[in-house]
Amino acid sequence: MKIQEERNKKETRVVFSFKMEKQNGLTSIDSFELPKHTKVIKGIQLLSDYPDRLFYRGKQRIEIGGEELFPDGFESKILMSSLSVAPRERFFELGDVLPGDLSVKIRFEDKDHQGAAFGGGYRVTIVLLIEEAI
Repeated sequence: MKIQEERNKKETRVVFSFKMEKQNGLTSIDSFELPKHTKVIKGIQLLSDYPDRLFYRGKQRIEIGGEELFPDGFESKILMSSLSVAPRERFFELGDVLPGDLSVKIRFEDKDHQGAAFGGGYRVTIVLLIEEAI
């Protein structure tokens, strides 16, 4: 029975991305959606085209399927990983979060920091490690 269950699911990475263009501002995104066959969300990772800006300046609230996983002000650096870490190990493990209504909502905040100038802004990428039914 367990072998049959393993054959009926696959691990996939889902990528959502947005541009942070408001220095010291807020951006809310509520249009991201998980694939319809999502069974559980296993992990999350944050990336950026300017990692230092995301690391020092970024904070966010993340809600998946109607459940708040990370509250307002949760620091981006906690969900980031360096390139020296093996790709599979770069995810912040969530356990098995149920997808609920499949929605992914993010409220992202940029705040000035002496460690990284805002420049022309930066792209924030969220990678979710999910398990899908096939």
